[in-house]
Amino acid sequence: MISLDYRRLHVVEKRHVVTVVIDNPPLNMLTPELLEELDRLTADVAADPDVLVLVIKSADPDIFMTHAQFAGLYDLQPPAVPTSADEVELNRVQVLCERLRTMNKVTVAQVEGRAAGGSAAMVMACDMRFGALGKAVFNTMSVPVGAVPGGGASQYMPRLIGYSRAMELILGGLDLDAATAERWGYLNRALEPDRIEQFVTATARRIASCPPEAVRATKEVVAMSSGPIGPGLREEAFRFRRLFASDESRAHVTAFLDLGGETRDGEQRIEALLGEVLELMQRPTAPDAPDATR
Repeated sequence: MISLDYRRLHVVEKRHVVTVVIDNPPLNMLTPELLEELDRLTADVAADPDVLVLVIKSADPDIFMTHAQFAGLYDLQPPAVPTSADEVELNRVQVLCERLRTMNKVTVAQVEGRAAGGSAAMVMACDMRFGALGKAVFNTMSVPVGAVPGGGASQYMPRLIGYSRAMELILGGLDLDAATAERWGYLNRALEPDRIEQFVTATARRIASCPPEAVRATKEVVAMSSGPIGPGLREEAFRFRRLFASDESRAHVTAFLDLGGETRDGEQRIEALLGEVLELMQRPTAPDAPDATR
């Protein structure tokens, strides 16, 4: 079970989905205290075999999270300045972002306000990112204050939106609104403020109702897409063979066919049909149904 002992986070766990609401007034600043709690929470989520989806959102209607706290930042730096990259380790924000990116859970950012600096890097590190139109704004603001990005944005952003657009935003310290972020690929979707909660919740629940090993294996295979295609295809074929041999997969395929799969009507409404399969298999009486109590 996930610990609920936090001062700056509200955590709810339900049916394989952990939802964390960041609440660190007055600015939701990425203070050392908030960073410690996020580090502890994400480590717990990464280690919990029952969790499939982690959703991160904010209690502040205008701010998702701001950047790392600058006040006292210089006092925290080691006195010796490194002379090469070999002398440094990943910093705490980078470690947190990489955990979000690589843990065998689906990580989702629900952004309904501003995200700057390290918090914007956290958003980019998540598997999925959804923003509220007219409210979500992203800013990677290191260069105007005399530094390079410190949370991972120099690596995450070009992979999402391309080199030239990343250079524009990072070098200028420019705001990126939700509509443009969706068009450029920074966000999965930009949604109206009154729709984002319902959409993200429904998406998280749908993913969490899928066979767990299929969710985890798919994240691992998709993560290989940045490398050579040959090994990725071979790994995909390997995972496909293993999963389709499982009793759980057989039960889901049987339900798919029983509910109208491979018929003209079923194939023309396949998104809804797949939802019906997942709903059926969540019922306690379904054969080989996953645990529906969490």
